[in-house]
Amino acid sequence: MLLCAQAVRLSHAQDERMPTPIGSTTRALLVGGFALLWLQIALGGWVSTNYAVLACTDFPTCQNSFWPAMNFREAFTVWRELGAGRDGDNISFQALTAIHYVHRLSAYVVFAAMLVVATRLYKIQALRNSALWLAQLADVCAAVTTEFENVPAPALQTLAARCTVAPGAAAVAIAQDRIAEKAHFVRCGVPLAPPCTVPGQ
Repeated sequence: MLLCAQAVRLSHAQDERMPTPIGSTTRALLVGGFALLWLQIALGGWVSTNYAVLACTDFPTCQNSFWPAMNFREAFTVWRELGAGRDGDNISFQALTAIHYVHRLSAYVVFAAMLVVATRLYKIQALRNSALWLAQLADVCAAVTTEFENVPAPALQTLAARCTVAPGAAAVAIAQDRIAEKAHFVRCGVPLAPPCTVPGQ
C-alpha cells in the first residue's frame, strides 16, 4: 500500500497534477476502511499463528452452524504460549473455532466497507477510476496462492472456478492425506519405505 501511495504521488508529480480534494466524510471512510483492512490482516495472522485454518471447513456455515460453539476469551488471550491457554493446556477447539470464525465475520465487514468507500469515491469524477479498482478488489481476485497445505481443498476448488489457483485443489488434497500422498509417490515411481496405516480413534 505504501508503494502504491508513492507510485500515485510520483505519477501526479510527473503529470504536474494536484491532489484531488476530498471532504471530511470521505476521508473518514478511507481511514476507517484502511483500519479495518489492517485489522483483517492481523486477524489472518492470528488464525495462521494458532493453526486455526481447519477449525471451519465448510462455507458459509462453520461446523454446519452459523454460530458454532466458540470460546472468545481463550481465543483472544494474547500473552500466552503458542497453542496453549493461560493454564498451560492446549488451546480448546472452541477457541480455535472462535479465531477462525471472527476472521471470517470480519471479512464480511471489510467487504461491505470497501463497497461503501468505492461508492463514495465513484461520486468524485477525478477518483472514478480508483473507485472502480477498489470495487473490483473487493469482488474479484486474479489469482490465489497458498504456501501451506492446511488450506481446505474444497475452498481452493471453489476459487478455481473463478480465478487461477496454485497449487491446485487436487494437489493440496493429496498433501493433506498422508496415505494418499504415499500412494501418489508410488504411482510417480518415487521409491519409498513401505507405509503402514495406523487407524486413529
